Amino acid sequence: MAKKKKKKKQGGYVPPPVDVDAVIAEIEALLPVLETPEAGPEWGQVQKLLVKAKADTGAVARAVISRQPDAIRTLILVLRGEAELEAPPVEEPLPEIPDEELRSAMKAYRKRLKLIKLDHESKLGRSPLSGGKDAGFESILPPEQWAPEVWKVLAAKGELESTGQGFYKLPDVPRSF
Repeated sequence: MAKKKKKKKQGGYVPPPVDVDAVIAEIEALLPVLETPEAGPEWGQVQKLLVKAKADTGAVARAVISRQPDAIRTLILVLRGEAELEAPPVEEPLPEIPDEELRSAMKAYRKRLKLIKLDHESKLGRSPLSGGKDAGFESILPPEQWAPEVWKVLAAKGELESTGQGFYKLPDVPRSF
């Protein structure tokens, strides 16, 4: 005689519904603290509460990173349905830069990258029998002789990749053998 299979219970943990009004009340209680320069962990609490209330995560991130209590108030109005969320500002178009200048900037970038890697890999104090040490970085600050717009244009063209905070790296090119 065959054993009967036990039926698995359907479902699982279902989180309780979020009371948006209670979350908004908590955020409003934190608003006076956010306007002081000592507010630090409170910004993290506000971010968690806004995400819990299902606010637009991009708008939440912009408001928290820029530390703008007015943006938090706007998000509260959006959660209540009293206002519409504005689109993020569109970046200005990049300026036209002559190809000759872009080429010379790329040449200087490659030269600086090469010299920094050589400097990093050939430190004194290594054993003459060792093979040295590989450079453990990919991105560098580009030469300051060119304006930041030059590097942004090169990144937009795909010749460089921006890694944030003014650092750029050469793009990863897949090798086909």
